[in-house]
Amino acid sequence: MSYTFNNSTKIQAENHKLRKYIEELESGEAITKLHNEYEKRIHTLEYKLQQKIREAEKYQNLWRNALKQVDAERANAAMISADKDAVVRECDDLKKGSITAQEKMQELQGVISNLKAQLNRNYENSSIPSSQKQNHKKIKNSREKTERKPGGQTGHVGHKRSHHIPTLKEEIPVPAEIVNSPDYYLTGKVITKQVVDLEVRVEVTEYSTLEYRNRITGTRGHAPFPNGVVNDVTYGGNVKALAFLLNNYCNVSIDKTQEMISELSERKIQLSKGMINGLGRIFSAETAEDRKQIFSDLLSSPVMYSDATASRINGKGAAVIVCATPKEMLYFSREHKGHEGLKETPVEDYQFTLVHDHDKTYYNYGSGHQECLSHVIRYLKDSIENEPYLTWNKDMREFLQTMIHEVKESNREVSDDKRTEYESRYDELIKNAEEEYKNRPPTKYYRDGYNLFKRMKEYRDNHLLFLYNREVEYTNNLSERLLRIFKRKMKQAVTFRSTDSVTYLCEALGVIETGRVRGTSIYQITKNAFA
Repeated sequence: MSYTFNNSTKIQAENHKLRKYIEELESGEAITKLHNEYEKRIHTLEYKLQQKIREAEKYQNLWRNALKQVDAERANAAMISADKDAVVRECDDLKKGSITAQEKMQELQGVISNLKAQLNRNYENSSIPSSQKQNHKKIKNSREKTERKPGGQTGHVGHKRSHHIPTLKEEIPVPAEIVNSPDYYLTGKVITKQVVDLEVRVEVTEYSTLEYRNRITGTRGHAPFPNGVVNDVTYGGNVKALAFLLNNYCNVSIDKTQEMISELSERKIQLSKGMINGLGRIFSAETAEDRKQIFSDLLSSPVMYSDATASRINGKGAAVIVCATPKEMLYFSREHKGHEGLKETPVEDYQFTLVHDHDKTYYNYGSGHQECLSHVIRYLKDSIENEPYLTWNKDMREFLQTMIHEVKESNREVSDDKRTEYESRYDELIKNAEEEYKNRPPTKYYRDGYNLFKRMKEYRDNHLLFLYNREVEYTNNLSERLLRIFKRKMKQAVTFRSTDSVTYLCEALGVIETGRVRGTSIYQITKNAFA
């Protein structure tokens, strides 16, 4: 019932609205109202349209500007890309230049280190003799300093000057106040003091004999003169021996030898330069048998030392080789070292142990070889100075010095256990050197340390041979000292004029030095040769 009522009410309300709307249409009021509404809506839409058109123009301008900016950015990017390529090329060039500069810098550093190594090389870290290092530093004294004064010490055995058989005696009278005084008495002791002096005087022995002439043949005859008396004036053995030793052993020039003998004889003896120069040939001929005996003694010795040094003949290089034992020594002048130089020397036919420096030529001779450890120790010092970042060189140098000291302290008696200990330590240090050079390879500018390591590894038994044979020295200093005698003469002479002059000098030095170490007077040896 209520539902029907509600529907009827709605229909009535709609009819009322429709009648009112029809009335408005019929009166034209509705049409005017619609027209106004539509115009208002059209005006609003046109306004919005204008806004949209302006907004579209704005965005179109923004789009155009964006396109222009994009084009500009593209052009700028192209320029930047071109600049980038140029910068990249420039960077590549700079990198190449930097690498080249770095390589040059490393090369220069290597050259500098090489030059410093050469500049700092002296008698302590190389085979350069100490005589070539002028004004070198004072040699260190390892003894501890005490408060005692220099000279003889209380309780020590004194080294007094020896007394000689007097040629003249002079007794000094005792003062009368002592002789006549009852306070003094004779002790029975005679106090003697000698004045030993040297006198140079000229002795002239004149030989004369009557001359006869054969009436038939016309030949002349007289008594024979003593052997060696040939010229009207002949100089005796004392004069010749003095001149020979001054020139060849004391390294006095021929001019100074001539002057010295003239002054000593109060200018009575005037030797010619030719005579002084010819004394070497005479000495060589007179001592030929002595040299043969020394040669034979060297061949039969169980250990022989040998070395070579440079000489100059007529401005050209040559060599002098020494072969020696503590009691025999010979010098040989040769054009070259090596196998040619060792021909006709004791080394050529030697059958026992040779001590030498690291000259591989010697390994073709003898039955055993000991290399000079003094050279090795000096070379290790050179490696320490130029490769301070390594440890093997310091440890090896300290080990060798300690080992040599202990062997000398034990009077060369080395037990098997001690020998094994030395060899194990040596091998350990060599292995350490090998590892260090793997991590820090040597440069092309300084390879001496690395070469020394390879040498010590390869010739290990030849560095330690002296541990097995007490007669073998660990050093070749004997040869070095003997060659120094020739070097002093070489420095005075600068260059020899002929091969014969060097040969005569070498032959003389061998005889003189052998006699000296055997305790014979070198003046007497020389005098006997010229008698």
